[in-house]
Amino acid sequence: MYSDGAVVGQSFLQILANFLMGMSIFDMRFGGRKFAIHQAVAVALCGITTLLWMSAVSAEVLLTATDEGIVITQDGDDWAMASPADGLWTIGTGWSKQAPQAWHHASPIHTQTLGPWTHFTGTVQTPDGPWRVSDQYRIDDNGLIHAKRRWQYLGDAPSGPVVLSVRYRVSPRGDDSLKPFLPGIQYYGNPSGTRIDPTRVPTWQSDPGFSALYQEHRYPMPFAAAIDSGRGVAALHSRPSKLPAAARDDLWWSLGLIQREDGVELTLQSGPVATNGLPGMAKARQTKLLPFDDAHLVAVKPGTVIEKQFWIQLADAPVVGHEFQKPLWTSIDLFDPVADRSMPAIEDVMSAKLRDTFDRWHQDAHCRGFRTRPPQAQSWMMMGWADRAEVPGHALLTLDLTGQCDDPALWKRRAADSLDFLCQAPTVGKKADPMFSIVYDYQQHRWLQRTNPLSTAQALTGIARAIRSVRDHRSGDGEPDVDVSRWESFLAAQLDLIRDRVGRANWHPVSTNEAFAIAPLVLGSELMQREDWMDAARRLADHTIDRHLTMVEPYWGGTLDARCEDKEGAWAALQGFAALYESTGEKQYLDAAVHAADVCLSYLYVWDVDLPPGRLADQAVKTRGWTDVSVQNQHLDVFGVVFTPVIWQLGDWTGDSRYHQLAQVMLVSCGQMTDLATGVQGEQLFQTNYQQHDAGETIAGMRGGYSEAWNIYWITAHFLTAAAEFQRLGVDWRSFPVCTDD
Repeated sequence: MYSDGAVVGQSFLQILANFLMGMSIFDMRFGGRKFAIHQAVAVALCGITTLLWMSAVSAEVLLTATDEGIVITQDGDDWAMASPADGLWTIGTGWSKQAPQAWHHASPIHTQTLGPWTHFTGTVQTPDGPWRVSDQYRIDDNGLIHAKRRWQYLGDAPSGPVVLSVRYRVSPRGDDSLKPFLPGIQYYGNPSGTRIDPTRVPTWQSDPGFSALYQEHRYPMPFAAAIDSGRGVAALHSRPSKLPAAARDDLWWSLGLIQREDGVELTLQSGPVATNGLPGMAKARQTKLLPFDDAHLVAVKPGTVIEKQFWIQLADAPVVGHEFQKPLWTSIDLFDPVADRSMPAIEDVMSAKLRDTFDRWHQDAHCRGFRTRPPQAQSWMMMGWADRAEVPGHALLTLDLTGQCDDPALWKRRAADSLDFLCQAPTVGKKADPMFSIVYDYQQHRWLQRTNPLSTAQALTGIARAIRSVRDHRSGDGEPDVDVSRWESFLAAQLDLIRDRVGRANWHPVSTNEAFAIAPLVLGSELMQREDWMDAARRLADHTIDRHLTMVEPYWGGTLDARCEDKEGAWAALQGFAALYESTGEKQYLDAAVHAADVCLSYLYVWDVDLPPGRLADQAVKTRGWTDVSVQNQHLDVFGVVFTPVIWQLGDWTGDSRYHQLAQVMLVSCGQMTDLATGVQGEQLFQTNYQQHDAGETIAGMRGGYSEAWNIYWITAHFLTAAAEFQRLGVDWRSFPVCTDD
């Protein structure tokens, strides 16, 4: 038994020694890979391993038992994460205004050690009767505090409304308040989305009592983190689970943060939600919140046991804007998302996507190209976001079409013809900032006055890739099989315009969206030996680094249907940084690419959400590998597929094979819900209580839905882009999922 103030800690040598005892062979993980290590070899390496560990881990994690509960610190550091002063355990009872009417607290009455575990027990008294509570804590070898809490209701009759909770508090070490990082939901307070329209996005205020609580299925990575800028990060990770004895259907634990006078409380609660400080409100629609009523337990039967597993993390993070990376990779390692054979074979999915592409071919006396919108929608061939009419020109000219169609040569000619037509797009827009039209209406036979820097840059990337592909696949006499001169002229003219815009003294992009121009500038420079374009790419990239890597202004603005923090803004930066590093080998761009990639990955579901009856459950959809869209549009889509080749490259460049594993699960998993006969796949999957365009005003029935009416071409184009880029890299995507060392 521990006396008050006892400290529990595990050195690396203690962990290693305990692990080795009685074992002849075990697995060790280095750089994301697992290796089989014989005991004798491991013992011989023990001294070297200890030195490596000391250099890699900033401080030993310590767990201290106190009268009130626990205090978590790091050796040599006074920063602490602790149970609240009013007690380790808190239970709410009654229900009014979407919150418990009263909270009841208790501290441990018994503490003991059971092997590596510290065990606390006690009782919380409530008006309905007592709850026996026990906690178990262990310091894992990754520095996490592994915990399990167990509640048992000992009342004489079924309970009234009740809310169970897990609570830990942390205070800032400086004058700045702690910032929230909730994957897919809150990025350092969502400053850009809040500034533009705080009614459409989750916001954060450092006012005492302000709360941000979301059901676990809304989290791509189920953790809530409080950021102490440039100093450290505190995080609460959970094992997501539904609740018994729920007062409403489909009630899950909620996870999030509550601002307190002296810092932030990281908490799990058995049901209640809060958005933008409003109890009982959920981010359920694209433009508004909806009430989520009766989010509590009720009529809990005497003797009922409820358990919750979670992990507590306290870590140094001395680089401003990079603090989130520690809990992010912790979550990836905890859930270890992998592709498996239960998902559709990726080659079948790609074949279906090619059929969808072939079915979109349109030609008449005025144009030749691929329709990008559903037949019942606009008669458009649209380049860039979100249609991608330029992609067939790149993908079909790159991929081997043998066995995919009756006449591969015909489809390669058609792909080239489509780019010949698209590269006739006229210049539109303001005279001071001209860009080309991105939309051709094939029924009206005219180019529309539609353009924007995001879409034009994306289209130019596809055109540049098509030129590179043709050059890489020359005929026997060394000449290209396709005349790309028109594409080259169009690309050069447009890159000159971007160079001129970026070169202005007063140039300042509205958001991260212009970072999409980095990649085509780099590719164009390589194709045509134009250093002025490379200089413009560097200026754009350096501006993006200076502006966004501190996360004072997180990446944002990468979509056209939401103006907020989003993965596509981070993708704009990632694609550009990666292109620059691949071309120049300059490490600053690799470092920036890793940062942007990790923001992209924060939208990645690393776990499988248990889905209610509906279209997704009908197909036994696994959510791991899918990405959330943005802090405003909180549904799943396949967009992450397009950056899987770059994620793979990061694995090559950094030596971290976890990037390879993530690229595989992202590409393979997103093939789910594809109609393998036609290639049709819906745009929106509703894994959480959110539907983008549902006319209803209630949350019930939203989760588990599927919107397939908007079969826009980008859903197909991203798969083909990924396949073409993997082929360029010499990666056999057809073999995914590859068996790992695990």
